Parts: sequence; C-alpha cells; structure tokens
Amino acid sequence: MAVTRREFLKGMGATAMVAGAHVLGLATARTAGAAPPGNDPILVLVNLSGGNDALNTVIPLDDVGAPQRSFYESLRPDLAIPTDALGGLGLDPDPELGTGLALHPQCTGLKELFDEGKLALVHGVGLEESSLSHFDAEAVWFTGDPRAGGAGWAGRHVDQLPAGPVRTLSFREPSPTFTTAGSPSLTVGRVDRFSLPDAEELEKQDLQARRTAWHVIYRHHRDGLVEEAAASGATLVDTTEFFSTIEVKGWGSRNEDERTSVGRDFLNLASILRHDVLNPGSESGLRFFHVRRPGFDSHSSQGTLDPTGMHPGALGEVSRGVTAFQRDVEALGLADRVVTILYSEFGRRVRQNDEGATAGTDHGRGGLLMAVGSPVNGGHHGGVPRLDDLDGDGNLRSHTDFRRVYASVIDDWLGGDHTGILLDAPYTKLPLFS
Repeated sequence: MAVTRREFLKGMGATAMVAGAHVLGLATARTAGAAPPGNDPILVLVNLSGGNDALNTVIPLDDVGAPQRSFYESLRPDLAIPTDALGGLGLDPDPELGTGLALHPQCTGLKELFDEGKLALVHGVGLEESSLSHFDAEAVWFTGDPRAGGAGWAGRHVDQLPAGPVRTLSFREPSPTFTTAGSPSLTVGRVDRFSLPDAEELEKQDLQARRTAWHVIYRHHRDGLVEEAAASGATLVDTTEFFSTIEVKGWGSRNEDERTSVGRDFLNLASILRHDVLNPGSESGLRFFHVRRPGFDSHSSQGTLDPTGMHPGALGEVSRGVTAFQRDVEALGLADRVVTILYSEFGRRVRQNDEGATAGTDHGRGGLLMAVGSPVNGGHHGGVPRLDDLDGDGNLRSHTDFRRVYASVIDDWLGGDHTGILLDAPYTKLPLFS
C-alpha cells in the first residue's frame, strides 16, 4: 500500500503524542526473536538524583576506633541525627573500625531488609577526583566512564545479549544508562496511562481500525531516519496494546496506597513482573528498569528528623517504595531473580552550610550505594570513610571505585563480562552476590 509523505508525518505526529512515550528512544524498534528465558536476572536501578547525603543515611553512633561521632557532631551541630532517635536502627558495626552505625529513622524498611541479609551497603563509593557538577558526575555514573563518553554501561551490556525484544525500561524520563547504539529502549510515565492519542474516546469508535492503519503507515518506509522513526511508531502501537493487558491496581501490591512518584513507579514495575509471572510464554521481555527520585540536592533546609523535611522525606519515600517492592517481588516468587541498586552521583560535604533550620550541605564525594535483594550479600562493603581523614575539600574520601560495583553486577549478577563493557578493565570486584 502506498502512503504519502503527508500521511506518514500525520501518523508520526499522532504517535509522538503517546502518553509518556519517548519516541526516539525506540528508534531501532523491537528486535525479532523470542522473549528472554523466564529465569533471566532482573536489574532495577534507582537514581537518588541530586547527591544523597551518605553521612545522614548511615550515621556514626560512637567514637570506637576513631572519633567518628565527635567529628560528626562538631561539623554538623544542626544536622547531626541525635543518638536517642536511632534506637532500633542499629546496624552491624564498622567491620574495620568497630564504630557503631545506624540507619536514618526514615529508613525503617531498609533496616528490616538489612536484618534479613537483603541489604548491602557500599561505603565511600565514587571516584577520588570526581566532578562536583551534577551533570558531569551523573554522566560518569550513567556511562561507567570517567570521561563521560559513549553509551550507557547497562546499554552496552544489553548490546552483547542475543537478539530479543526490548529489554530496558525507564520510568518518567529516558535514562542515559540504557543509551546504546544497537538496542532499543522504552520510557513510560505510567503503564495504565500509556495509550494512543484519545484512546479512551477512540475505544468507543474505531481504535482497532486506527491501530491497523498506523501499522500500515509505519511498516512501509525503508529510508534511513524515516525508517527508524517508522519502526518506533510500530513499536509504540505494539507497546500500547501490550500495556493495556497489564493489571496495575487491585492485585495487592504493597505500593498500591503509596502516593509518591517512587511508590507509583515501583507499583508499575511490579505489575509488569506480575504479568510476566502469570503469562509464561508471552512475557514482556523487560529485564532492566530505571527509577529516578530527584530532590537530594540539600544545600539548605536539609532537615534532620521531620518526615516532611527535604532529606528525611526523600529517604522515607525511597525506603518505603523499595521495601514494598521487595515484598512484592517475594510474593510473586521472584526473590531469587531481582536485584535493586540505589545510587547517587556523589555524596555531600561533611561540614554543614548555614545554621539552624536553614542548614544544609554542599556537594561532596564519598557516597553510599545500596544493593537490595535476596541474592545480595548483606552487610557492609568497601569500608566506611573516616571523619578524621577528609580530603583537601573537607569531603569523605571516595576509596571504592564505582566501577568495581558495576564489574560485580555485570559478572556476578548478570552473567556478563565487564572487561568488554567497562573501559580500563579489569576491576577488582566486590563480594556483593551470593
């Protein structure tokens, strides 16, 4: 069937309006082939965007081994979390110094997971000379390359997998982590709102007829960029049909009543996994997911205990969302297949800015990465940075290269080979997985 350029562009304009879709992120379309096997590992990446304050997430309780608590209180007179608020939140002590440690009071869910051996804390993670620019530092984490060039590190791993359907999905905005030259990716706001333009109204009229027409339009162009855009359109039509079969509400997710964006993202994510469990042979094929929670850039009014405060509120949302998601994964029988990684582009400066209620912290180094799941080796990894040994800018030292974490994830969880993915490899891996 011949289709005019005007008809094609009209159809592309309609598809570009698909709710929550990132059209060019699908430029290579679904690769022909069967869905990945039903026992493939699943990786969920959670970006604590803005620079999470590691020191107010895992908090020193005493001066055993080094003056950790004393320096903490002296450098943060208005931001130090009081020890009497940390009852029941204690962790295993620092394995090197012996210093007592506790999670922030808003992290009760993460504390449960730690006690169950399902939370690994990687301390002092980052790069020793990392940029303190959000843009530059995030680019390094996304690519796995200090030069911040090329495709995303997870995208490069997906490129090495056998041909198959779309494997990567980001919520709300495309993640550069999945950027790749050869494999398609998908971005969605909410699964239950991923629809064709005016789909609700069209369902009363001729939605199926229009879907058929869009397929015809998109599958009859074979000239460079237009072909790629057409393939994107065809994939979007397919995806809206698939997502319409996924039940999001009413199935018992622990995140169903969570009104935060993180909670909703995890609800949608768990709903996709549940669909795959209930429909063997017609799974989504999605195995890599990215969730972003902005708001960790706490230069002022960072807060300490108030759950509506900037940092406590952000931590609470993440802790509740991740913990509820982990419980959903366990209820779905996927506990041995899902690992969730929480990361941030950098940590915060140890010394507080300003004073009183407006106190906050500048960009720093020495961050904290968390890995959640039944397959992880829970506990402390990487060594807790010492507060009596800060770098020349007054930051916690980054003594655990983040690429060691990526190498561990690629080799020991995903079953890949990091030496073909991470530049300047090999890296000494961390014992993060059972």
